[in-house]
Amino acid sequence: MGDGHASMSDDQLASLRAGLEEDIRPLGDRHGDDRLPLDRLPEIVKTLRGHGYPMEDTQDEVAAALASEELARVFPSLEGCLMISYACARYIAAAGPAELRDRAVPALLRGEGIGCLASTEPDHGSNNAALETRAVPDGDDYVINGQKRWISNADISDYAIVLCRVAGADGSEEIRPIIVERARSPYRTRDLPKLGLTAFVTSEMVFEDCRVPRENCIGPAGSPGNLQLIFRTMQWARCRIAVVSLGIARAALEASVSYARRRRQFGRRIGEFQLIQDKIFHMSAEIDASRLLIHRALTSVQQGHRSDREASMAKAYATEMAVRVTSEAIQIHGANGLSPDYPLERYFRDARALTIAEGTTEIHKLVVARSVLGLAAFQ
Repeated sequence: MGDGHASMSDDQLASLRAGLEEDIRPLGDRHGDDRLPLDRLPEIVKTLRGHGYPMEDTQDEVAAALASEELARVFPSLEGCLMISYACARYIAAAGPAELRDRAVPALLRGEGIGCLASTEPDHGSNNAALETRAVPDGDDYVINGQKRWISNADISDYAIVLCRVAGADGSEEIRPIIVERARSPYRTRDLPKLGLTAFVTSEMVFEDCRVPRENCIGPAGSPGNLQLIFRTMQWARCRIAVVSLGIARAALEASVSYARRRRQFGRRIGEFQLIQDKIFHMSAEIDASRLLIHRALTSVQQGHRSDREASMAKAYATEMAVRVTSEAIQIHGANGLSPDYPLERYFRDARALTIAEGTTEIHKLVVARSVLGLAAFQ
């Protein structure tokens, strides 16, 4: 997927930020509560590349996260969409059959195709062991039947990494990921409206006798390799969801600082009031703490370590942090913070949605506590 970027200098970051302000922020303002303009996505991706946003695989996850934070700051739904699609490309590049890999990965990286990761089901969220979607071998294919729900990008997806209960020749079953190409193996989707990040669609997926080539589920029976790979991909995705939260929180802080400097009450700028300064301190400190947690987790994932604890801590803390920061930003703006004439109420809605995506805060707390205590709250 390319040689990647070894690092991102301050000058490169400043150039990226300026380019995003000019070319992408207007899109975020226009489509923040609308669907992404998919017909323009390849053009948008080309623009991002031109400004230095890394679309290929990178050997420096922290540098990529810095770029993603800048994009999330101006258009979080776009960053979310590209991040999930890129996670799909990463998996196909590592585990897909050669013909599919050579065709799908470039299209996903150019924005000419959209990918998704399909795990959650109507009756099962974070409990992958209870999945009901099944894949049964039939000749050269697997036949998938089942339903997924609240899947990011699904309604606009061309490729899906689907966690299934796969039947073996001896009647046994195991959880395995299968790559499903929509054009060859059609599945139905339905958009599910939600509180925030409305341009970052989440959807229901229905698989009815969906035939998928066997080579799309690589690895000998009983091999945990691909399952471990998809779980590492999900750890990476959780970190990047945390990055989206970080970008939203930064946007809220910057809007609050600007407002507090110019808004006057009782003959003074409100930024001179101690209560406002207290809010600015806590917002700033929590944003920086979140960034450090995220970068630690991404470094761990990049080094190939099992990073459940680090990824869950970063995801849970950063997403809840963004809710607190955007709420305080609304408070600083007073009644104006509730008005759609200002972006604060959208920031708050977007932040709140991310506490659910890629595992609820409560699930991630249990993952971290299990690591610390050595005692599991669930099996």
